[in-house]
Amino acid sequence: MDKKLKINHLIETYSEYLIFQKGLSPNTVDSYISDLKKLSLYLQDSEISQQSIENYFLDISDFNYSTSTKKRFYSSIKNFLKYLDEEENILQIKLSELRLKSIRKLPEVLSVEDIEKMINAYKHDDFLNSRNKTIIDVLYSTGCRVSELCNINLSDLDLVDNSLKLKGKGSKQRIVPIGSELKVNLLKYLKIRENFINSKGEPLFLTKSRNNLDRTAVFRIIKSTALKASLDTNIHPHTLRHSAATHMLEGGCDLRTVQEFLGHSSVSTTQIYTKVTKEFLEEAFLESHPRS
Repeated sequence: MDKKLKINHLIETYSEYLIFQKGLSPNTVDSYISDLKKLSLYLQDSEISQQSIENYFLDISDFNYSTSTKKRFYSSIKNFLKYLDEEENILQIKLSELRLKSIRKLPEVLSVEDIEKMINAYKHDDFLNSRNKTIIDVLYSTGCRVSELCNINLSDLDLVDNSLKLKGKGSKQRIVPIGSELKVNLLKYLKIRENFINSKGEPLFLTKSRNNLDRTAVFRIIKSTALKASLDTNIHPHTLRHSAATHMLEGGCDLRTVQEFLGHSSVSTTQIYTKVTKEFLEEAFLESHPRS
């Protein structure tokens, strides 16, 4: 049984447990199961693990849900994990360490210099180094989500028009520009990639075993790169997305354009970045205005 079928089977078993053992109403159970299916969709083919659940709780802050809905997701998932541990005896996750991040907390943002440190932590001297360098550049230069990065195929690249097609949530697609510096890294990586796998097939990013790259692998790459660049080890892929949006607003880009760039369905989700840039503006004002 593959990982995707396994988690869906466990969710189905949990549904029966809630109905026949806990005596919950069908509507309540449907609500819990709907939340867990969203988790299953997020995990794709990854295992349920401490890291993958922590990653989900980090990423959920960017989802366009109300506060009450996010709290319900959190409760549904923790109860499911508790069931797996106590009833199925197949999973040991430290529930006390799982936290739903406050949606009021401003996203962490790296400086442009720190982003450069991460990208330049690797050279195009072998497949893995070239891949990692390009992954970091793509995450920052396009502001894409991890799931979008893992789904990029070679056919999504247009190096003539300098654009990249991203497949986001709900099968929504958007086109983002490829900047001049990213294009240089992509061209170098593509040459090394072709020699490494001896094929021009999909997808864009692969493991050293020539398999599809998954979300957890990208998280590990970002963590290890932060360590290599002597930065905060709490940095995760979404930090690069946050940084890209903030730097664009600081550079004078309007909010609606950043919304389109990030693929947010609502501008209200994008507005959190205006709070970050407000802090930047206040700091710049104090440092530079004669009457500050």
